Amino acid sequence: MKISEPRRLSKALITGANGQLARALMRAAPPETECAGLTRAELDIADEQAVAQAMQAARPDLVLNGAAYNLVDKAESEGMDAALRVNALGVARLAQACRAASVPLVHFSTDFVFGGEKNTPYTEHDTPRPLGVYAASKLAGEHIALAASERNFAIRVCRLYGPTGEDGAGSSKKPSGNFPLLMLRLGRERDAVRVVNDQVGTPTYTPDLASAVWQLVAKADGGLFHLSNAGEVAFDEYAREIFRLGGVECAVESVTSEEYGAPARRPLYSTLANDKAHAAGVAPLRDWREALAEFIGTL
Repeated sequence: MKISEPRRLSKALITGANGQLARALMRAAPPETECAGLTRAELDIADEQAVAQAMQAARPDLVLNGAAYNLVDKAESEGMDAALRVNALGVARLAQACRAASVPLVHFSTDFVFGGEKNTPYTEHDTPRPLGVYAASKLAGEHIALAASERNFAIRVCRLYGPTGEDGAGSSKKPSGNFPLLMLRLGRERDAVRVVNDQVGTPTYTPDLASAVWQLVAKADGGLFHLSNAGEVAFDEYAREIFRLGGVECAVESVTSEEYGAPARRPLYSTLANDKAHAAGVAPLRDWREALAEFIGTL
């Protein structure tokens, strides 16, 4: 639901502060909003007492949960405990503390909650069908956040990438921290890389997403939303565009998901429709190609 007057926030608490999205959220915050960022080492969101203490110390007007367990294949091969601890129990701890303090929670979910049966963008009204442990844990987190308060947000995002280092340069400390950086590293080391050709979605640039998130929380009064850059692409063509923009000579060998053989199943189609966010007053995000070109240009 759209609110009549934009919400003004004086202080936001952001968890998982070393992550790409959390960094982008802190950089994109409105001038009037002070951000307190806590890393995973500084706050275990599944620790009820630690979360309560963090809320008491920060006294925020809003909490944005950038903490997540996103090791998709590891979650599938090693069991559900680690993924559920962060993506479900951790969200429950934050939601409980936010409800006690009458503060909205912004939780981030994923396009992986869908099964990939469609060939048109998924809306918030489409029924989720997670294909693996990670996806199921993220869907559980959505339900927890939205059930705890109608003021809470669950925002599904897709194929995130962006700056990973303190200085904002994508190549600084974690050379494989996202798909473009991984491809650039592998492309400089190898003559060819194998990339799946049957998984279609939208690469989303964290600075663009972060700006949209701040617009959304200022203009909407909670609920489930999709946010991503515009357009869609299969991973193999995505890799080719990365190599083209990066000036890297490396062949892309297109393979099916079955041929690639990752432990966890992924949806073959997971583009997200952003119409609900646009209706709430969020400006449409630019095409993924334009955003990717900007990112590669910063490296």
